[in-house]
Amino acid sequence: MKPKIFVDGRVFDTAFQGTRTYIQNIYSVIDKIGDLEVFVGSQNPEKTATFFPGSGIKFLRYKYGNKNKIGRAFFEIPELIKSNNIDIAHFQYISAPFKNCRQIVTIHDILFKDFPEQFPIKYRLQKGPLFWISAKRADILSTVSEYSKQALHKHYNIPLPKIHVVPNGVSKAYFQPYDQSDAQQEIATKYKISDFILYVSRIEPRKNHLHLLKAYLDLELYNKNKALVFIGKRDLEVPVLSSILNNLTEKEKKHIYFLENISDHDLMQFYKACDLFVYPSEAEGFGIPPLEAGALKKPVICSDTTAMKDFSFFGKYHVSPIYEKIKAALSDIVNSPVDKTNLDNISMAIKTNYSWEGAADKLNQLVVLSFKI
Repeated sequence: MKPKIFVDGRVFDTAFQGTRTYIQNIYSVIDKIGDLEVFVGSQNPEKTATFFPGSGIKFLRYKYGNKNKIGRAFFEIPELIKSNNIDIAHFQYISAPFKNCRQIVTIHDILFKDFPEQFPIKYRLQKGPLFWISAKRADILSTVSEYSKQALHKHYNIPLPKIHVVPNGVSKAYFQPYDQSDAQQEIATKYKISDFILYVSRIEPRKNHLHLLKAYLDLELYNKNKALVFIGKRDLEVPVLSSILNNLTEKEKKHIYFLENISDHDLMQFYKACDLFVYPSEAEGFGIPPLEAGALKKPVICSDTTAMKDFSFFGKYHVSPIYEKIKAALSDIVNSPVDKTNLDNISMAIKTNYSWEGAADKLNQLVVLSFKI
């Protein structure tokens, strides 16, 4: 009989976050490989099933919602594991406290350890001990980048051989041919936006929207009718950013957009329609958006810190996220002809190194081999 794996799918019941993309893509492939019988738990299994069309995955219902996380963690998940004879369970960041089967824990990052000033103290006090306990108790501990692996080793004193890197990937849709003009027309019609620079990320201090905005304003790109579009949820207040936005001139305001709750289809169209993608984040456990833009053969300016150090294929536009470097790169790329051959090479490098198939195969092997030891 195939080993049974339970996946905690609570992220399918909340607002979008990267862990949802991770679970969706990893387990869509693992289901096709066929070595494991997959069960996914969530509050709304009918909705969750829509993320896995045509799969053989079994979807289990959480009766406890997000308002009763303790009841779900201590009672409901262990009962689901027991009643379905689960062999191994996969959790993101925090595992169930009652361990009645083997556990995989994927901790995507512990950025709050290296950048404590970027995270509220409440977050650090609540999450820190739970991440540490979950990492220590895991039968298989995985993360998504070499940077996060080293951080887990450094801060949690876990031997490097016990930490497995199972990276994020870029979906095949980003490598398909497309007509940029069609996407531009759709965005112009629906959002009244054209000729724009794009940044996709939730808003919080470490994401560094501030330096990109300042560089855009100081270069007066609005005078060239170049718009700046930020897509992402406002997670944490950035007072200096808010202050600048509140003091924009009318002309500047007409060229700067902050959008939330964009559909997957429209987000893809924004990617396809943009003239330039900028990802100036100061700290990431991985960083999928610049890879998605690069896969679409868009010019990309990407930060070179933390996990993004691995994205060296962005070449001279792989820069430090300080203001001067972002401004210089922005000025250069806006005023230079596009090297399409280089964009082709970047897309190929991303396709070679960051596929969901490769990531899923690695996790699948880790699980299957664990039953042979």
